[in-house]
Amino acid sequence: MTTRLAVPRPTTGVLRLRPTLRGRGFVVGTVDAAGPDTNGFAPRDRVAWRDSGEELGELVLRPQRDVLGVPRWITDEQVVSYLGPGLVARALVRTRPFSRGDGVRVVSQEPIVAEMTAAWARSLGARIVDGEGDLAIHDDLRARRAVLAGHGKLAEAAVEVFQAIRRGVFDEVPPVDTSSAVAA
Repeated sequence: MTTRLAVPRPTTGVLRLRPTLRGRGFVVGTVDAAGPDTNGFAPRDRVAWRDSGEELGELVLRPQRDVLGVPRWITDEQVVSYLGPGLVARALVRTRPFSRGDGVRVVSQEPIVAEMTAAWARSLGARIVDGEGDLAIHDDLRARRAVLAGHGKLAEAAVEVFQAIRRGVFDEVPPVDTSSAVAA
């Protein structure tokens, strides 16, 4: 017989969440209950939050400010596959302005980030090149921090990633194998 730990009622500004899938830096789930003074979330809403690596129980508490709403037309698999690297790709595309037709080279140590950045740049009219291009988009920590900090909140960036998913920008990027993602 297993003993379940009780998860308390959410307090002011806190959501009680039921995790469903985790992978690539994010956990997806649904709202189980919303504490006082939470806006925009109701029970059964689909949400995502950054994975802090802790063991997930059946229910977890998270501050509302750390939780993103997930549109109905985005699957859990798309969230865990594309949200994390998509946020980085969005940031990197903003680091180096380019014009339609420009040759762009993407440099990243993470293949998924390189693929998603290239896909995003292509969707904006760039030609992706392997060798010398008109410009190079370099994935480095400084660029990630500067752009993510300088262009608004995580929720606003996530909306742009979700819209890119809906437009099919990442259709050629293979999703994460959800059998290897940890089901929460």
